[in-house]
Amino acid sequence: MSALSLLKKVKVQTLSFEKHPCRELEQEQMIHYLNGLALITNEDETVCEKEREYLSILINSFGLSEDMLETFVNFAENPDEKLILDMMQSFATKDIKYVFMVDAMMIASIDGNFDENEKAIINEYFEMFKITPDEAKDLRYIYEMFYTQNGNALYRYFGKQDKYDIFLIKKELFEYLIDYYKIDFTYELKEDEKKILTFEFFKPTFQKGTLGDGAKEIMTKPISNVQFCIYLNSALLNKEIEIDGNGKVVDSKSKNIVFDLSNSDIKLDNNEFILNDIKNENKKVNGVTLKLAKKFINWIGEYNNEKYALPHFFVNYHSDQDSDNYIYGSVFKDYPISKEFYYTSAKNKNNEGFRISPSKTIPHFFASNPSKITDKSTAIASFRMMKLSKES
Repeated sequence: MSALSLLKKVKVQTLSFEKHPCRELEQEQMIHYLNGLALITNEDETVCEKEREYLSILINSFGLSEDMLETFVNFAENPDEKLILDMMQSFATKDIKYVFMVDAMMIASIDGNFDENEKAIINEYFEMFKITPDEAKDLRYIYEMFYTQNGNALYRYFGKQDKYDIFLIKKELFEYLIDYYKIDFTYELKEDEKKILTFEFFKPTFQKGTLGDGAKEIMTKPISNVQFCIYLNSALLNKEIEIDGNGKVVDSKSKNIVFDLSNSDIKLDNNEFILNDIKNENKKVNGVTLKLAKKFINWIGEYNNEKYALPHFFVNYHSDQDSDNYIYGSVFKDYPISKEFYYTSAKNKNNEGFRISPSKTIPHFFASNPSKITDKSTAIASFRMMKLSKES
């Protein structure tokens, strides 16, 4: 054996998956597990060095003798039908079958060539273990994200499982891969997302009144679907929102509905918020509650190191007629707005402040179809932000 080969062998012998769930199995079950994986390695009629290394790491992880590697390779070349049946019966009703499937796909593709024969074996294993189509879809997704070491995607899938027990496949089963590949299990905005989260502001002129809180600028356009999608995914991962048993987006603490998917251009797919149609990405988001609009503003303010608020406008009025003219007219002289969230505040002739709401063109609470939502904290509307000075 050459010095290089010897060094590689020694290196592999020092590697292991410290948290692999199979470490808790009986030795007979460990052998069934490794026999099943070994079958895949020989499907292309050669057990390559990388496949041997992956099997060796698993052998080390299970506390078995390194000498057993050749036993598993020989099994792959001369499989025993009874042992295959024993393996199927051993794992069919246990969560370890999910781990097996991910390990199986990892070892099948470790040589960079996940060929059709290997995929056919994977499909047979899915059927043998009675894994449902939804579970199989999730397992393929988990495998792909580990194979590409996509920490963002893994965070999207597993991010809130520590608190909410709603996922098909549990994060704890794959801690061994998270640790082994040193995957940064955090969510960070991608460069394209950072570009999307840029906003244009303008200084409005008024028929009467001013922007509240000393603000001088307001967004030229409402928050868009694609901008709000980014926030929703962040809020889901940070456990601020969750999906209840009826598929509703609710606040994680109060359990009140905070976003109405049915009245929006956004949907939930594989635990990620995406657009129903890419053509709607720049359209204003709908279905947002007042509470979630405020959370968005706080979130984007922290990200941009800016201070924002929902728009509200101060006016003075002295008669019902004047009030009606204000409420049902456009706040902006050159920028009419409708069906968005606003606080409409006013002062009477004694300079006492109070709030006017709702209005037809500047609704404070409901924008449309309020009867469809029983939770009064929910409004079907879009919104924009005004920019505050950092001193305010």
